[in-house]
Order: sequence, then C-alpha cells, then structure tokens
Amino acid sequence: MSGFRLVTSYIRQHWFIFLTGIIMVSVASLLMAVIPRILGDITNQLHHGTLNRADMARYVKIICAVGLLRVLTGWGGRILIHQKGRTLTYTLRRRLFEKWNSLSPAYYHRHSVGDLVAHALSDVEVVRELVSMGICQAFSGLAALAGVIYLMAIHVDWRLSLAGLGPILSIPLLVKWLGPKIKKQSQRSQEALGSMSQIVEEVIDGIRAVKAFGTEQVVIGRFIGTVDTIVTEKMRFVRLSSLFSSLVPLMVNLGFVFVLGYGGVLVTLHLVSLGDFVAFTLYITMLRQPMEQFGNVLNIVQRSSASIKRVETLLNVDSDVIDRPGVLLDRPLQGELRVQGLNFTYPGTDRRILENISFSLKPGQTLGIIGATGSGKSTLADVLLRLYEPPEGSVTFDGRDILNYPLARLRDGIAYVPQDGFLFSTSVLENICFSDDYPDRERAEQCAHVTAVYENILNFPEGFDTEIGERGVRLSGGQKQRVAIARMIYKNAPYQILDDSLSAIDTSTERQILQNMREVNDRTVGTGKSTIIISHRLSAVQHADEILVLDRGRIVERGSHRQLITLRGLYADQWYMQAGIEPGTGLEEELREPVAEAERDLNEEMAQLETGQMEEAA
Repeated sequence: MSGFRLVTSYIRQHWFIFLTGIIMVSVASLLMAVIPRILGDITNQLHHGTLNRADMARYVKIICAVGLLRVLTGWGGRILIHQKGRTLTYTLRRRLFEKWNSLSPAYYHRHSVGDLVAHALSDVEVVRELVSMGICQAFSGLAALAGVIYLMAIHVDWRLSLAGLGPILSIPLLVKWLGPKIKKQSQRSQEALGSMSQIVEEVIDGIRAVKAFGTEQVVIGRFIGTVDTIVTEKMRFVRLSSLFSSLVPLMVNLGFVFVLGYGGVLVTLHLVSLGDFVAFTLYITMLRQPMEQFGNVLNIVQRSSASIKRVETLLNVDSDVIDRPGVLLDRPLQGELRVQGLNFTYPGTDRRILENISFSLKPGQTLGIIGATGSGKSTLADVLLRLYEPPEGSVTFDGRDILNYPLARLRDGIAYVPQDGFLFSTSVLENICFSDDYPDRERAEQCAHVTAVYENILNFPEGFDTEIGERGVRLSGGQKQRVAIARMIYKNAPYQILDDSLSAIDTSTERQILQNMREVNDRTVGTGKSTIIISHRLSAVQHADEILVLDRGRIVERGSHRQLITLRGLYADQWYMQAGIEPGTGLEEELREPVAEAERDLNEEMAQLETGQMEEAA
C-alpha cells in the first residue's frame, strides 16, 4: 500500500467518519443477506402446510423492518463516505494549486500545462472514486460476502456450499492476470488526456495566430489525432475492464448452475430441504453483486494507482527556489540595490547567460537596460525576483544578501511588469488591484491616470468593472501594457521593474507615462522608488540615471544617455538607427551639436575630477 500513502494518510486523519460510514454500509449489506434465510423458512412452512396468517404477517413485518433499516444505514453510510471523498477532491486540488505556485519557472519549462491541468481534473477525480465509491463497494461487498457464506455454512449442507463456491475461488487468478494490464492501460489513458489538454490550451491561447494564418484545419487535424489516441487507449482499457467485469459474474453463474444440478439431486434424495435449497439458490444469486462490486473495486484501484502516482509525484517535487533554512531577514526591502560580479547559468545547461554583471541602484534612481534579443535582460530581472537563484553574495539590498530574505518578503518589495503584460480574466479593477485583497477603486483610478489608460477604461461597457477575458483578450496590446503598468504602480513597492513593457505603446504616450511616473516617484515620501526599465526602445531609457548596454550576457557599455552617445558605440548606433539616421546621408549632422555638447560636458567633468585629485595630492 506504499503507493496509496496519499489516500491512507487522508483516511487516518478522518478515521472516525470513515469507520462510521463503513460500519453503516456493512450493516446494510449484512441485512440484505438475512432475506434469503427468511424466504427459506417461509418456503419450508408452505411446503409442510404450517404457515398461518399470523406467521405471514410477522414475516412481512420483519422483511419491511429489515428493508427500512437497510435503506437508512446504506444511505447514511454512503453520504458520510462520499462527502469525505468530495473533501479530498477539494484538498488535493488546493494542494496542487499551492504546489504550482511554489514551483520555479524551470519546472514549467520541462512540463506541459495540459498535463498539469489533467492532474487537477481527471487524476483527482479518479482518486476520489477510490476513496468514495471504492470504499463503499469494497466493504459493502465484503460484508455481503461474509454474511452469505456464514449463513450458507450454518444453515445449508456443506457439500452444496462447495459446489456453489468452487468456481468463485478462481476469481483471484483473474485478478492476478488482468490487474497489472488494467493499471498500465489506465496510466496510458490519463497521459493521452494530458496531451489533449495541452493542445486545447495552446490553441485557445494562440487563437489569433490560428485565425491570422488560416490554419484552423491544421489544428483541428492535430486535435482529432490526439482524440483518436485517447479513444484507442480508452477502448483498450474498456476491453480489459469489461473482460474482467464479465468473467466475475460468469464464475458466479457457473456456481449457480452447479447448485441447481447438484442441489436438485440432494432435494430429491431428501438430503436437503426445499426451503434450504431455495435459500441457497438465493444466496448464490446474491453472490453476484459482491463479486461484481469487487470487480469494480479492482478497476478503480488499478486506475487510481496510476493517478495517485502522478499526483504524488507532483506534490513531492522540490522547487528550485526555496527559502533558506535558518534565520531570515523579516524586514521590508529597502536601501541600495547592488549587483556585484553576477554570473548566471540556467539549471541543466552549461551556457552562461549573465557574466560579471555589476551595478548599483540607489533609492530614487532609475536604471535603464538595453540589448539585443537574448542578451540576458529578462534573465537579469528574473534573478532579481529570485525566480532563479543567484550565486550567494552577488545581489544585495541595503548590504544584505538577497538569499537571506524570505521569498514572500522579497517579492512583496518589488513591483514587476513582465514582457507580455499578463492580465487575468477578471475585471480591469481587479487586475489593477491584483496585489490588494480589498481593491481601492479611487487609488486604481489614480494609477490609470498615471499610465494614460483612464479614458480608455471609461469607454469600456462597464468601465473599471468590465471583464477583460482570458489574458486580457478584449484589450489592445497597448491597453494591456498600460493596465499592467498601472498594476505595478498600485502595488507601491520600493523597487519597480519594467521588462520591455512599453513596446506596444506609441512614443508620445510612452513619454507621458514615464514623465507621470517620475512625478509620482518624486512625490513619494522618503527616498523614492528605485526603477529598472528594460527596453529595446532607447527613448524609454534616455532619462535614466545610468544605462547598461548588454551584449551576450555582458555589460559592454554603461553611462548616461549623453555619455553613451559620445562613446559612439552600440548605444549610439541604435540611437541613430531608431532616429532614422544613417551615416553618409548628411542627416547625422542634425545630431552633431548634441553630441559635441555631450563631449564638452564629459571633458569638463574629467577636468574637474583631475583638478580635485591634484588638490588632494597637494
């Protein structure tokens, strides 16, 4: 039972309710076994002509009382057990959801979303069937079988009992033969369902691309192929389970045939009474139900063993990123962010994504980060959020290692806007107030003003209460990004990270949003917010206090906008390109004066620095 530890531990937690339910279900089955004995006594009295009206009334009352008590105990026991089965469904799905939230992005890179959803849907339902239906049928069948065999043994000839039970003794051989096959086929069926869920998830997420490329028939063909696989695997499972379910009653029917043949001989020889023969044939008929129940239980056990293994495997996964043992800093994130000699390689790979990254960001300052696709910009943001673990001592807040902060405390101090500006399928208000259990409408409206999306929201059918659909499908790309930025501002965290989250916004609106954010930060009580802006568009970072230019995971240039223009390196090349100016066209002359001015400013700074050093030396 080691593979069923998940279920057995749950049953132990609620042992009293399960025990009460099992006793009630068992009593109901035992009461059912009493009826044939009563009918046998009635038959004997009829055969001898001794049954009178009073005896018949008494028998009727007994049968009615037994039937009523059986209904009450059976109904009550099943209610108790099935209710706990539903509670297990809730518990497992909650634990799975909590586990998903605790896992790092690396796990999701290795596993499909569809397979994870299948865990929470079909696998959990199969486990519930084991706890509710499986337990009910197992103990109901066991009690009925025990009661029938006991009454057969004490009231009927032992030879007749052997004749009826002989074929039934072959059922354990069927279990040993078909059981492993049913279990393996059930696992294949569940895996096929996971593949189908993955396809559905991808098509729904990418429905715009499917429509735009006109590939509806292609994805339909893929879906049909997956469904065909599910049908094939499910039919193999059905054939195996149906074979077992058919062979079990066949063994019971063979016993019934033997009883009719051999029992008829015993009655004619007056070795067995007619009443005992009638009762015995009813007992043999009653054995059909518990045997079928055992067959169903076997199918449930074999199916659930595969599902339990899948669920337990997921629940036992250790996250790549966890709180460190020992004393953690239970204090708000604050002070200077310093990155010193940061090197990073994704788990399971040997290619270094970030190499010797160093910078500092004081409260109230803005850091701009630019670079080509794949240069490590988003990876740096992930490391600062501890979605991936940085090397010890490479990232500090106010002189304290990032690894010494609890994950909840760390992420509570950082407001983040991802590249895709992910939104949830709730209202605009709930998306902006995502970090708050109790949304503040007035504050949300202020944040919408800052990101220049307030007027757009008012034009929605229900304003801030408008449901925006899955991933914000009812919004344009620019609206989604502005709502996501408003969500970041609403959080009011001391550190802000915008990961290329202005790409779908026109330059005029971008300028307005950044200006509004600077004004909000200037009004912030205290030392202000530290902001990191990651962007491909240089206009988003040109006002930053410092700009880092990344190339293949390294910082190849750094400085202010003016300083980087003066260097005439990668940053300057991109600036000219995004301004639509190419060397040799004569248009670069328009920027010559700003560049010359930047060079003069830089030379003056260097001269002042040298003068100061000479004075100190003197």
